[in-house]
Order: sequence, then C-alpha cells, then structure tokens
Amino acid sequence: MKTVHEAALRERLVMAKGQVNPEIVASIGDFILEGRDVELFSIRPGKFATDRGLELMPTVKAFLHLTKAGVFDLLWTVHCPHCKGGSQRSSNLSDLNRDSFCPLCKAGYEADFDRSVELSFEVNPAVASLEDLDPFDLNLEGYDTDPGVGIPIDPGEEHFLEYKLVPGNYFLVSKDDQVAINFAVDPGDEAVQDFLFSYDQDAAPIRIVPMKPGKLRLRVMNKKTVPANFIFSRVADPEWIDAALATTLQEFRDFFSREMLSPEETFSIRNLAIVFTDIKGSTEMYERLGDSKAFYLVKEHFKIMEEVVRRYDGGIVKTIGDAVMAVFRRPDKAIAAAREMIDRFDEFNLENRTRNQIVIKVGVHSGPCIAVTLNERIDYFGTSVNMAARIQGLSDGRDVMVSERFFRESGASEALAGWSWESFSTSLKGIREAQEVYKLVKA
Repeated sequence: MKTVHEAALRERLVMAKGQVNPEIVASIGDFILEGRDVELFSIRPGKFATDRGLELMPTVKAFLHLTKAGVFDLLWTVHCPHCKGGSQRSSNLSDLNRDSFCPLCKAGYEADFDRSVELSFEVNPAVASLEDLDPFDLNLEGYDTDPGVGIPIDPGEEHFLEYKLVPGNYFLVSKDDQVAINFAVDPGDEAVQDFLFSYDQDAAPIRIVPMKPGKLRLRVMNKKTVPANFIFSRVADPEWIDAALATTLQEFRDFFSREMLSPEETFSIRNLAIVFTDIKGSTEMYERLGDSKAFYLVKEHFKIMEEVVRRYDGGIVKTIGDAVMAVFRRPDKAIAAAREMIDRFDEFNLENRTRNQIVIKVGVHSGPCIAVTLNERIDYFGTSVNMAARIQGLSDGRDVMVSERFFRESGASEALAGWSWESFSTSLKGIREAQEVYKLVKA
C-alpha cells in the first residue's frame, strides 16, 4: 500500500517545471498519484514515454531533473542475457560488477553497459512510501509482454498449445496463483520440442526453461482441485535506458558527477560515437590577441560546445587544453552535432567580428570501447577512442574528419545536405592498418 506525500511531491515538481517540459512533469506527477505501488518501484522512462505518446529523450531528461529535485532515486539493474531477469540491483553505479551471476539461470555472465545495465527510477520515500511489495509482482513487472493466448483449465483437465518460437523469451504465467515459466529461447538450429507442465501444489513460483527456436508443443495439466487461468505470451523487446546512453547525457554528468564505476571495474560498450575537437592555431591566437582576449574566446568556445553537445543528447567527457572529447550514443546525433559546431563558430566569428579567430577541427569515429572511472568521472578507452583522436588530428580546420564506419552508420551523406566530401586512405599513428577517412566540408 503506497502513501503519497502530496505536499512534498508538489514542491519538488515545481522545482523542475522551469527546466523541462511542463507537460511531461505534469504527466509524471499524475502517474505518481495514480500508479500502482509496483509500478513506482522501477519506472522505465522509455515505456512511460511510449505509453503516453511523449518524446523519449525529453522524457528521460525530465526524469533526471526530477531525480535531482528529489522526486526519484536512480536505480541500476544488471539483466541476465538469458532470462532477462535482474541479477544485480543498486542505487549506486559503483556497486555493480561486470562479472555477474543469475540465481534463476544458475549461470555466470559478463555484463556490458549497453546490453545488460539498465537505468530506471524509483520514487523517493520522501515523496511516496511503498510498503509490502510482493516479490513475484516485482519480478513480473520487469517484463513487458505482447498480447498473449489465454489458457483456462478446469481441475483435472489438460490444454494443448502449439507455437512457433523465435529467439527471445516467452512466459506462461498465472498471476492469480503466482506461477510463471520463462521459456528462454537462444539463437540456434530449429527443433520440435514437447513440454509438459503439471500444475500442482509444488509448482515453483518462477522457473527458467531453456529452449531452441522452432515449434513448441506445450501441454498444461491442471492437477489442482480448482480452475486455473494461464496466459502464454512473448516478452516484448525491453524499452530500457541503458547505462551507455544514460552516462553519455550531459544532464547526467552535470547532476550526478559522483555516479561512477568502481575503480576496479570496466564495462564494455558495443558502439559509441566519439568526437574530438580542437581549436586551430590556439597558441598563435594567444600570441596575436593576448592572454585575456584569447582566454575569453576559448571560454566562449567551451560554452558553445557544451550547448551543442547537450542539444544532441551527448556529453562532454573531458577537456584537454583547448580540446574537447564528447560522446554520443547515436551516430546520427553525433554527425548533427558536428555540423552544428561548424555552423555555430561561423556565426560566432561573424557576430563578434573575429574573422577566423575560432576555427575548430573536428574528428569522429564510432566503435566498441570500454567505460571506466578515471579522475573521478566516467571515461572511455580503447582503439575506437584512439582512432577518433587520430582522425581529428587530420583536420585542417572548419571541416569534419570521420572514419568510414562512422560515415556509414551516421547517414552523413543525407545529414550533410549542402556539404561536400571526399575519401582517402591513410595511416594513423598506433593503428596497424590503413584507414579510409572522409573529409566533410561545409560549402
């Protein structure tokens, strides 16, 4: 039974209304007042946005703002790749371990940032008290299922169902009796499989059954003395906000700078867009303009960079002198940001009559990397990071240098209408093979 502390809720909602879309804030407030207890334990912004026809990223950022305002607490969950259940759960990112063990599957696995670690939001106890939450209901709430097939069975009777399985997960569940079977279908050769479920007093609450793709011939036998009602349904693709996305957002880095991985841990990321920028001729600029004027321009440069990176759902990882390292979860957002960087500094130079005084060099690559904690912040390392830095070094200024992989993934040819580009093959320091690089130039 939940108890909502409405005065505290209203006060904290008001704190965020000036920062984010008020429609989203109002919708979240209504949800806290009207939602079921179990729904408030782990709220998924992706599902919340989809159910209400809201845009995803503004909704995610609204939840981050409201967490800073004290409406929510962060909740990190590490999901088993087999059964999709939660193996680790904590309010602190530093508590998570890459080497994980699923108690349901009784198997270990290596968690990664983009496929395994989810960020959801739990309502803060000062806003709403959640008491006597049922563990079975909490477990099932973590799965979104497609519309299924109802299976009503009278005592002593048997029901037959034949169903074509594809890789993923399927549930046979009776919420009334709190019994569930999770059929975990891994990729592989297809097979015809028979499965008999004898439903009696000794049935385990939750059971994991490994399966192959192909035809399932399911028989459910009700050995109890009362009718039973089951539903067989496929688990939908989860609308998670993965840790790789959450930790790249500038809002997350601004609000939760203390959220870091354990210094001993590293988590892999399958694909991240990595942007390096630098100011062309900055040393000469200091000599020409003097320290005070040049430093002012550099500060204005950093302000513009942060605005652009934030607008396109990225985050600034660090600055090195006049250089910036930023990351984006989506390559299309990274190419849009790179384009706007060039545009914004053209405008800045024109408005401030500082012709060619801030000319930036941009390099972008996308690929796998690892997330670590370094200098008390989340940072990224690996060959992909090194390649992005080397590609930026090829820039002559007021252009964007990108790898062939990023050029393809980002849709640069469509995104940069009005720009020209050419490709060439070159060696990069520290990279064994020659790389195809695209030079993108504003017309």
